[in-house]
Amino acid sequence: MSKGKIIVASMMLFCVLCFAAVAVYFLLIKRNDAQPTSQQQTAAILQVAGLIAGKEDERAMKALFEKRVIVRQVNLDSGALLPVGPRQAGQQTCVNLTADQDPAQVRQRCSIADVYLVQNNVHEIQQIILPVSGKGAKSMMHAFIALETDGRTVKNLFYYEQNETPLLGAKVEDVQWLQQWPGKKLLNDNAQPALKVVQERRAPPDDYTVDGISGATMTSSGVEKSINFWIGDRGYGHFLQRIAKDKKLLSD
Repeated sequence: MSKGKIIVASMMLFCVLCFAAVAVYFLLIKRNDAQPTSQQQTAAILQVAGLIAGKEDERAMKALFEKRVIVRQVNLDSGALLPVGPRQAGQQTCVNLTADQDPAQVRQRCSIADVYLVQNNVHEIQQIILPVSGKGAKSMMHAFIALETDGRTVKNLFYYEQNETPLLGAKVEDVQWLQQWPGKKLLNDNAQPALKVVQERRAPPDDYTVDGISGATMTSSGVEKSINFWIGDRGYGHFLQRIAKDKKLLSD
């Protein structure tokens, strides 16, 4: 009888472990490539712009977004803002990226992308917000980065969708870690990506360097690679170069 009980208990334990393994798989692995919802994106844009501090009523967020945020499309190949009007999906071309072209591991790059322009109450453009995505240690990380109208100086960074390791890579959402970003510059004087996320600082602080997340080297590297990809020539680089030369383009 005792042997029978041991066998039954062992089988029950085995079943519980199997169930737990499946649950972990779906919770931690299957969500790695989860795509953010439009509601998540709206809230994240308002938050990175400093217009809200946290979750707000959906209707209020929609009204605020429509009042303060202008959604435009950019041709990434030329850097030109497309005319205001219906979304021009017909002009879109997408290509699969090779490994050497894709440090952020986004896999596919399309020629037309959204950019968000934040205006004040008298309709002056105050911020440029770019979507940023890329692979971390174990998940795709999605963020918005808010820039000054010079197209290179960071105003804010906000990660709103990621599935990195809790207490390690997941600290990309940590307020204290994000506080070091405002004022940093993403492009050097030659308009080339220059951001560095370092684990061990060996030189005095500078405008292009931020501290990585302790114990999360791969996540920190993913942050650096994804941001540099999206502000480079395959991302919004040509657009940012145009803005640096003529800020009036933002009002066209």
